[in-house]
Amino acid sequence: MGKGGLILAWAAGLGIIAWRDIAKNHGPPVPGQLLGASGLFALLGVLAEYPPATQAATLLAWGFDIAALLNILPAGLGGLPASANTAVPTPKGPHNPPTATA
Repeated sequence: MGKGGLILAWAAGLGIIAWRDIAKNHGPPVPGQLLGASGLFALLGVLAEYPPATQAATLLAWGFDIAALLNILPAGLGGLPASANTAVPTPKGPHNPPTATA
């Protein structure tokens, strides 16, 4: 299991992310998801340059693929991002009086 396995894990991971977004959101994944996941695999590639750690880096890469398949990764590493339409409530207090809604 060498660097080829790491590249295959990277391609599989991006495929999992893209497949999940297309199936759930009916559109391609946002670039930040692919960039975050690619950055993680790039760091694992740097780790794999150290010969005794090549197998560990490849196994970690496949572990991240399994985590992406189970959807337990944070949003920046391939998990589904929060909806952009969610409103953040404004705190009420003396400096933020309640506003009238029409």
